[in-house]
Amino acid sequence: MKNVLSQYRNAHKWMLIPWIVILIGFTPQYFMTWLSEPWAYHLHALSAMGWYALIVIQPYLATHGKLRQHRFWGMIGVFLAGAVVFSALSIVPTNVYFGAKGGFEPVFPASFFYGLVFTETIQVIGFGLAVILAIVNSKRPEEHALWMTSTIFFGLMPAWGRLIMFPILITGGEIAWLDTQTSLNFGITFFFLVILYVGYSLKKLKHPAIILSLIFVSFMLFTIKIGEQEWYQELVTRIMKPTVPWKL
Repeated sequence: MKNVLSQYRNAHKWMLIPWIVILIGFTPQYFMTWLSEPWAYHLHALSAMGWYALIVIQPYLATHGKLRQHRFWGMIGVFLAGAVVFSALSIVPTNVYFGAKGGFEPVFPASFFYGLVFTETIQVIGFGLAVILAIVNSKRPEEHALWMTSTIFFGLMPAWGRLIMFPILITGGEIAWLDTQTSLNFGITFFFLVILYVGYSLKKLKHPAIILSLIFVSFMLFTIKIGEQEWYQELVTRIMKPTVPWKL
């Protein structure tokens, strides 16, 4: 127990970094267009920001002798985690809609959005699984803390993905070597290194939470390749339907 407290004593400070990524990543495509965004987006944004607020607060409470408050907010966290998962799944079909429209050439091809249907769903599943395993291990502090930490690796991908696309958006896709796949290659590789650094720092490189995070995040590298498959496009279109009235 003492080892866990020492390892995570300053975790709440590091957990502010995801907040910075979220605020910057979503500023152009959510915070600046807040009034025109659909209700489903607001539900997801509020639940996700609530979760990340807990990710900051909970390590502080647990490592500063406030275990009663930690358990109380942990129960609230179960509700928030469910809201994050189901609100995220409810807006995934938006990507089918954008894919069916042909994407936003020359910056983002249709295949990119079709691919996001799979890769973002995978991240949501990873997030939910990490939360469940954190709950299951609630009486094992070290396991509980690591699985809770890993929720960041899955849940941060939408914000991180938008952040790494900034150079393309700024240049309008006019730089020949700078395309969506290149941005994914650089951005996801950097994210890999962050996960490996966290695992190394905690001496848990071989822990399932770290390995699972690396595997699930790696799918993001193949977003466009997955989205290029015609059989896959037809499948997700049939399942999710491309028409999303509330986004028109």
